[in-house]
Amino acid sequence: MEAWQIMRFQKHRLVFVSMMAISAFVWLQMAIYLLHEVFGLRPKWNLLQYCVAAVSEQTVLNQIVLIGLNGIMAYSIGMIIWFIGQQAVMERRWLARMKMNRHNRLSKQLNRKYRSLGYEITVIRHDSMLALTFGFIRPRILVSTALLSNFTEREMDAIVLHEVSHCRNYDPLRLLLVKMMKDSLPFIPVLHRMSHYIEVWVELEADRYAIEQMKSPIDLANVLLRYSRFSQRSLVGVGFADEAINYRLQQLIEPKSKIRVPILNIIPLSISSLMIFIISNIFVSGCA
Repeated sequence: MEAWQIMRFQKHRLVFVSMMAISAFVWLQMAIYLLHEVFGLRPKWNLLQYCVAAVSEQTVLNQIVLIGLNGIMAYSIGMIIWFIGQQAVMERRWLARMKMNRHNRLSKQLNRKYRSLGYEITVIRHDSMLALTFGFIRPRILVSTALLSNFTEREMDAIVLHEVSHCRNYDPLRLLLVKMMKDSLPFIPVLHRMSHYIEVWVELEADRYAIEQMKSPIDLANVLLRYSRFSQRSLVGVGFADEAINYRLQQLIEPKSKIRVPILNIIPLSISSLMIFIISNIFVSGCA
């Protein structure tokens, strides 16, 4: 792997950490403000008391600002609670449906074949070509019977290795956190750009792992090309080919070319910086 590729793959992890730091900072401001309102907490940090005088004045403008910030906090907390609840319900329904449609013979066959990879594989009866990784704490791989009937043994190896990379990196959990941060803090637009960047490079990293294990990009390239054709006829489910298909094809067709995924531009960065400044200086300063 080229040095620039290694740096790119490491960069998306740094972007994820940055996204976590930004979200945690904003959530911390909200938490301190909420603790003040409920329990009377008074933070002693000078930075957090910066705008005490401004928000303590009983003017119409200040009241409008406080109502708006309370609305932002209520929305963010509500989105987090709704998101967690939705994921719990969806996971329970998904597991029940998977159990009902499980193809036991093919599941045992694939688990014997790929035992050395160390991850459980479940085959379900389904007319769409499904290949995905699920499970936040214990990642597992799911494929459909339609997938097995449409690809060669070498192509299936490439698909499974791609999903193994997602398991190794706990990508279902990572992408769940990314989506929760993006959806619960829509007023920080830079998070949307970071989210897209991470989603693209997660798929590129999984492809790179499959290529290295297969010692050739040909089989994976065939899979992606066929996936892109099938998806136009709505035969492909979510998972293997639902993100960054053009970037992934570029990596396979031109492995030495630099892949540029846009992450920041001046408008979302400026808006995000302004919102973080306002929240950190007004939201929590109301606690004093």
